[in-house]
Amino acid sequence: MKMMNIILSFFILVMLANVKAATFQNANNSSTKLIGYNPISHPTVTFTIYKEKHIPYLDAINDIFRNESENTKYAFQGGNYHWVLTGFDISIDNSSRHLKKHFSSNRIEAIQAGTTFFIAYIKEKFKDVVSRCMYKYDFENDCPNDLNDFANNLKASIYDRFEYEFTHGLIKYESEPKDVKVKKRAKKIFKALVPNSDMTMNGHFIKIIWDSEHNRLAHNISIYFSMNINKNNANATCYYKFPKSEIAESFVKSLRKHDLLSQMY
Repeated sequence: MKMMNIILSFFILVMLANVKAATFQNANNSSTKLIGYNPISHPTVTFTIYKEKHIPYLDAINDIFRNESENTKYAFQGGNYHWVLTGFDISIDNSSRHLKKHFSSNRIEAIQAGTTFFIAYIKEKFKDVVSRCMYKYDFENDCPNDLNDFANNLKASIYDRFEYEFTHGLIKYESEPKDVKVKKRAKKIFKALVPNSDMTMNGHFIKIIWDSEHNRLAHNISIYFSMNINKNNANATCYYKFPKSEIAESFVKSLRKHDLLSQMY
């Protein structure tokens, strides 16, 4: 019972109302362990300026974000932390001539392909920063400084190096359109989307330490964060937050469903 109370207290800090299980492999053990939850909601994209004639292109972008969400995990592990995004909004400056020149009814396919490149790029940059930097952070003892350093590392990886990496062919593309013209346009749209984007994220940093011998949850701390990054700025705030307590029940049900409850003892 004591162990169950620890588990419930931990996940009360982590989850929102709609969640699904996320499992990861321990490098020293082949058994799967539940270490956090992924929000099932997808990022939402908006344009900075409302123009009715731009609505079809915004819809095309959001359609891709919705469709790609099932294949995109907005949760990443690095060091002793699990980084979970529970909110992710992207604002696109549709007044940019570099972007709006591509707004045409006969370029919807290219806009969607460029958006697919954009999603893949963001995901890879998130994974890169988490894998390179997360080990050095101590959020529970120095959250303001470490979180702002993390935000600046994200900005540097996503925005500061983009032009260089794009120009020198250092970005990998998946699911490229077969049509050469569409592919070429898609890459130009992708090039316009990145610098004209502004990302607002919130979620949790969850510290988890597993006993390597007994594979038990030894310690956990959940810190809520809010972050904004764009090509010019990066800022973030953090604090402890306690979500709705009824979330605990859905957590226990998920453990039983995935046959992971016994692994917690």
